[in-house]
Amino acid sequence: MTISYYIIINITSKKATISLPPAEFEKVIGLIEEGKFTSRSDVFRTSFRLMLEEKPEYKIDVAVYLYRKGEISIGRAVEMSGVSREEFNEILERRGVKKTVEKKEDEEEKVDELRKNVG
Repeated sequence: MTISYYIIINITSKKATISLPPAEFEKVIGLIEEGKFTSRSDVFRTSFRLMLEEKPEYKIDVAVYLYRKGEISIGRAVEMSGVSREEFNEILERRGVKKTVEKKEDEEEKVDELRKNVG
């Protein structure tokens, strides 16, 4: 009989459930108990950040995904991916992702919205 332990993480109203074998779960708890992390979520966030540092190609994958969904601009995608704009454009082309061109009106609406939220 295998027992799994779960870590549930709330990511801005979305939840991720992670299943860990008992030995791995105990390591997570041990790191928290020894003061290396403040919570299970802290362990996950740090692990995720380190994974992206170790595998920079994952940053590109995430940036392409978010750009394709329209969640971020090309500028933000380039910044997130850690590559040049030219290189990111080539990546988009190789992956068959069509570049979107924001209309001037859309940009002005976004600026107005940001100003409302700030002030």
